[in-house]
Amino acid sequence: MLKILKKLHFSNNYSVYSSIFRVFICLHLLKDVLFSNSTKNLIYKGELFLVTSDSSLLEAVGVSTNLVRANFDYLNLVYLILIIFFMFGVGKYITAFLLFVLVDVMQNLNHMTLNGGDNLLKFVVLYMVFINSYDYFSINSIKFKRKESEELSNLFSNLAGISICIHLCLVYFLSAIHKFHADVWFNGVATYYTLSSERFRGTPFNLLLAKNGFIVLLSTYMTLLIEISYPFLVWFKEVKKVVVVMAILLHLSIAILMMLYDFQMVFIMLQGFFFANKEILNKLQFLKLKISKTINKAKIACT
Repeated sequence: MLKILKKLHFSNNYSVYSSIFRVFICLHLLKDVLFSNSTKNLIYKGELFLVTSDSSLLEAVGVSTNLVRANFDYLNLVYLILIIFFMFGVGKYITAFLLFVLVDVMQNLNHMTLNGGDNLLKFVVLYMVFINSYDYFSINSIKFKRKESEELSNLFSNLAGISICIHLCLVYFLSAIHKFHADVWFNGVATYYTLSSERFRGTPFNLLLAKNGFIVLLSTYMTLLIEISYPFLVWFKEVKKVVVVMAILLHLSIAILMMLYDFQMVFIMLQGFFFANKEILNKLQFLKLKISKTINKAKIACT
């Protein structure tokens, strides 16, 4: 155990992908702010029936939810500024923490429209507070003056990255366990009801697929198989890529067939945390060489 902890001090294994994911989080949150702006009076300010009394982190320090709702426009502006600052790495860890607080506040103000992706994203933003994701796509990357500070930052970054992976595995595992206890999943007919539902009719082919017994049976049990095996197999290098690809295909199919785009995009993007810097950089180098060779061949063919 001590040897593993010592290895986590050497380098930030998630500096490449966490930087990419930081930008994704900000674009994702910016999109939510822009899309909800036209309905803010309904879902945030409390002028109509969606008012809730859920507490948030601000209430823990004596700021009431009603006060937040009354001054929502100011809060929303601060939220927008924090998202932009975090995207460009301004303020770094402090900005990340403040953004987490406001993500929690916003979700508590409007919990009725949240989905599983939103719930998971809040925890991921909390993990990002501890990750040094500022080596790339940041105005100023962090420069540590002391080796001890850099090693401590590496330790926290790696532990937070591993926590994201473990959290994702727990989500899949618990989802599978609950499905096994549901008759429609256990009997292999769950996707029939999903594909038949008008609410989730993402393509003109949903009803056609629902009428095919083989596809219904296969899609139901494949979903269970992926979710129950993912938490155990994704840690092994030999099968990791296959497991991740299967999970991505699962989420893509849900996004296309059920129109749950945000939910699935969050889960797809989280898959990247299972690949450390070395794996990502090696793959990028391979692609760079491949593109370079292709360009050279094209030049030779033209001459």
